[in-house]
Amino acid sequence: MWLRWSLAGALELELDFAHLRHAHSHLGYYGLLFPLAWIGWAAAGVRVPGRLAMGGYAACVVVTCVGFAVDGYGAVAIAGSTAVAVSWLASGFRVVGRMRGLSDPLGVVPLGIVLSLACVPPIALNLRTNPELAHGFVATFLSGLLLVVVIPSTLAGRKVSVGPWPAFLLAGALGAASLGVSTGLVTRLGLAVYAGMMLGPILSSRLELHARATWALVAVGLGAMATGVLPNTRPVALGATHFLILGPVLATAAPLWLRRPPPGWVWCIGHVLWGGMSGALVLQAFGAGAWTYTAAAIGGTGTLIWWAVVLIQQAGQRAS
Repeated sequence: MWLRWSLAGALELELDFAHLRHAHSHLGYYGLLFPLAWIGWAAAGVRVPGRLAMGGYAACVVVTCVGFAVDGYGAVAIAGSTAVAVSWLASGFRVVGRMRGLSDPLGVVPLGIVLSLACVPPIALNLRTNPELAHGFVATFLSGLLLVVVIPSTLAGRKVSVGPWPAFLLAGALGAASLGVSTGLVTRLGLAVYAGMMLGPILSSRLELHARATWALVAVGLGAMATGVLPNTRPVALGATHFLILGPVLATAAPLWLRRPPPGWVWCIGHVLWGGMSGALVLQAFGAGAWTYTAAAIGGTGTLIWWAVVLIQQAGQRAS
């Protein structure tokens, strides 16, 4: 929220904005999304890292994000990210056996991890000499983790299939490229196919109605980006990514780790909050005024409060 309110002009930043932005995005992916993927694996019957390994992983995540906040892509952040990547690869070997089932979403994951991490060397090589290309690979790296690792893991945990995993992997890899390093016709076609494959969770009776509705919004949004109806710009990508994570991904994964998930009407309040934040981010691509920064900050603060209330209630239920 510090970043959001600083953009709205309400707070001062003591650290470099770009460094804090990198720390924010990497903390989200390293500290939230990949652990969510492991929760999906466990629900699907795959052995996940134990407490000791998770403790070491958490320490690496903390050190890495502090490194990003203080020095950006410096030695500490690079070393920590390397340790995180090794953890992903090591755990990914446990999912290789799931590649035998063509309809199993987890079949995507082992190659999805490898393909996403393949973006790291080009980032390192071009960061100083060609920052624009490096940032394109960063966007592809983060999109790849979301499209071909986190989403299939979450869907597998809820036993939702989207079709043959090789097609899911190809569409997701091309879609990730289109959201970052390559915006050609082929990659945009891959993103369009990926959007169409979201019919799996949209039509699945295993998911709650509110979650299915958010997957429908994601499918429409990705399709709009693939066809050019929505421009593939940073504000649109940021808005889409925030809604995808806070909306359908967390709503789908919640029953796997919350003892008693909130009722549908409470989720609808949450979807309005992070949907408002995401929508304000998207509007920045169309030249909307400075008010969008305040709207995004308000939506983000509401999201934080929503989750704080839910988690406090969960803690109370466990104590009783």
